[in-house]
Amino acid sequence: MPVDTPMIKQYLKIKKQYPDAILFFRLGDFYEMFFEDAKTASKILGIALTSRNKSEKNSVPLCGVPYHSAEPYVAKLLQHGHKVAICEQVEDPKFAKGIVERKVIRVLTPGVILDTEKLDSKSNNFLASIYFDGKSYGFSYADISTGEFRTTSFSTLDELLDELAHLEPKEILLTEELYQNDELSSFFSLGWDPLLTRIDSYIWDLGRARELLEERLASKTLEAFGLENHQESIAACGALVHYLKETQIEDMPPLEDPLYYQTTDYLLVDESTKRNLEIVRTIRGESESGSLLWVLDETLTAMGGRLLKKWINYPLIDIEKIRERLNAVEELKEKPSFRKMVRGALKEISDIERLIGRISTTSARPRDLGALRDSSYFISTLKGILSDFQSTLLARIRDVLDDLADIRELLESSLVDEPPISSRDGGIVKDGFNSELDELRVIRRDGKKWIAELESKERKLTGVNSLKVGYNQVFGYYIEVTKPNLHLVPENYIRKQTLVNAERFVTPELKEYEEKILGAEEKILELERDLFDEIRERVAKESERIRQTASLIGELDVLSSLAEVADKYNYTKPDVSDSGIIDLKESRHAVVERMDLGERFVSNDITLDTEENQFLIITGPNMAGKSTLIRQVALIVLMAQIGSFIPAREGRIGIVDRIFTRVGASDNLARGQSTFMVEMVETAYILRHATQRSLVVLDEIGRGTSTFDGMSIAWAVAHFLHDMGCRTLFATHYHELAQLAITKRRVKNYNVFVKEDKGKVVFLRKLIPGAASHSYGIQVARLAGVPEKVLKTAREVLFKLEKAESNLGSAIRGGQLGLFEKKEDEIGNEILEEINKLDPNSMTPLEALNKLTEIRGKLENK
Repeated sequence: MPVDTPMIKQYLKIKKQYPDAILFFRLGDFYEMFFEDAKTASKILGIALTSRNKSEKNSVPLCGVPYHSAEPYVAKLLQHGHKVAICEQVEDPKFAKGIVERKVIRVLTPGVILDTEKLDSKSNNFLASIYFDGKSYGFSYADISTGEFRTTSFSTLDELLDELAHLEPKEILLTEELYQNDELSSFFSLGWDPLLTRIDSYIWDLGRARELLEERLASKTLEAFGLENHQESIAACGALVHYLKETQIEDMPPLEDPLYYQTTDYLLVDESTKRNLEIVRTIRGESESGSLLWVLDETLTAMGGRLLKKWINYPLIDIEKIRERLNAVEELKEKPSFRKMVRGALKEISDIERLIGRISTTSARPRDLGALRDSSYFISTLKGILSDFQSTLLARIRDVLDDLADIRELLESSLVDEPPISSRDGGIVKDGFNSELDELRVIRRDGKKWIAELESKERKLTGVNSLKVGYNQVFGYYIEVTKPNLHLVPENYIRKQTLVNAERFVTPELKEYEEKILGAEEKILELERDLFDEIRERVAKESERIRQTASLIGELDVLSSLAEVADKYNYTKPDVSDSGIIDLKESRHAVVERMDLGERFVSNDITLDTEENQFLIITGPNMAGKSTLIRQVALIVLMAQIGSFIPAREGRIGIVDRIFTRVGASDNLARGQSTFMVEMVETAYILRHATQRSLVVLDEIGRGTSTFDGMSIAWAVAHFLHDMGCRTLFATHYHELAQLAITKRRVKNYNVFVKEDKGKVVFLRKLIPGAASHSYGIQVARLAGVPEKVLKTAREVLFKLEKAESNLGSAIRGGQLGLFEKKEDEIGNEILEEINKLDPNSMTPLEALNKLTEIRGKLENK
């Protein structure tokens, strides 16, 4: 194919407008791709790459896919991070003068997808936008498949990154400056891999963004939407709306009004804590299986699945709202027969939130309207079932729930029972809905009946029993006679086509009826398409009502899921208050107890408060269960604050504003950070952001460096958090830290009980008061399969070290300085005096560590 043909010139002109997208160029029944697009697409899609006029020097590479089955191909390209521009023929080739007019009707990107078949039903598909004005970050996000549109602002990059980790947008719109930001780039390289799209600077202009939003919202002010005082958010929202207009072109999906929110209205869980607690997916497998979400997700609708993930990512801090959820879960749990009926109805409801998103655009299919109609029956059933519930939240859902009766009546009267996937071939509208359509169908039906009668009549007239009347799209209706019977053909038969074993004929009478039948058929198809569009538009006008109904269905589904889990796994209703107490009886780890680990899970009591048990130091050997225990407390608090029952016999939860964790050891090679650096970065973040209302979970602080450095850091961190007053669980292998309980009255020592039986260690998994006396490292090494020869050497070395430590202890008692003991000599007095002058509350963590290093240096050099 020469590059200077009119068609290729047209292609290149359109392609120039969409240089960053793969152009699907409609040619008849195919979408064709050319040049570099063809090379890229053929590799990803696994389809043949070819070219026209291969012998020519300037042959054009090309590949193509059938237009009627293009969706899976588009989906695959989107999954690989590409944009796809859909270029359609916008005039009938029969009436084209010269080359057929074509134009791009929409651009599909990873963040702009309406087709539910391309999306995970229980996850949102967010497009996000970030703007930085030099002081703060404006952030907005939308899911065009559900209509959700939110915006907020952040004063620090850390806060923004935490929010991105919660939402995991599939595509992010950025200014050129942010696109070049190294910290953002390295952050994205660690987790999911969103498409980053640079947006021209003029699009971020505040005045332009304000005009765009006011036009979209049909308002002369943004004050009513909570945006007026958040200019950085206005810029982010404006860029997002502009991008949607650019990509959706003539078919802009409806969005909700932008809602301004503040993350401080929720329990804050930073990106590191979310990962460490495996809240929505596991650390290693990157799978939901084995996460808290995996345990709690018994939802039956797509809306419920998405909402549960949102609740887990955004736990509440409003006590009354938490109690409302808990009371609703309790009523559903205590009424199992009604819960079963509720869940039976929920199971039959389609993803109406995404259905109405598609119905509101021209991409809707007849089957979408059918699914909405069928779902509405069960919404009506739910409303009836809910009349038996009294809890505030369930009663509110019942009273507000719209059963969409009028929409159901429209769709019942207009649609056939089983609507087709596509509107292209008709068969959509029910008999009796439109009189003109009914008349045309009578003509078509009678015409086909006439055809059948003609076949019978012609067989009798000719005596050819094998004669048949058929139809194909090229020749229309015909009479077919096999070659052995051609001598019986009457004179009025006009030869139309010759086959290997037969001849096809027409008659004037057959041709006349063909025109009647085919004329009716064409009119039927055209009228059905028009009627379908009319029905779709009538339903689309009710999109706000339908979205509200979908939201309530999702909420009911999540509450029923939490009730199902609570009943199935023997969870209890927590007593939630604004006290500083976290008191758990026979608590369990929600995820670990669901795993088949070959042993019974051991429950534990644990108490944290702000008066006497604020800071718990937990010691014990590796594998004893320290990490599981401290994580389970954090998970239980989070579960309670989303409105879930908890895995315990009894639980009192004093609301926390943030949960912090520092657990595990791993390098961060993408950011050039060692294991110890990662540990210190995460620890520093906690020390900078924790408040008296926070829950802090620390596991083995300081183990990434030398023993004395690690112990010093662990001591300093513990000291700082204790004096701040936040509730803390501090698991450590530094048994020396137990001495903090002597000088810090709110520090309490606990250990995970282990006993030794005939030289073997037995893990009892029980938390008991007091510090651990042994590490049992060699016994744990034996369990891990370390060879006996190595273990023998280890025991010999341990004996020598313990003997040396004993001698060192004597020396300490004789006058040498221990890490946490007093020394009444001149240097010791100087150091004590220096320490007494320090104000820990005014020092940063780094200053405290530097001072501790300085003091240690004086001790080592004395």
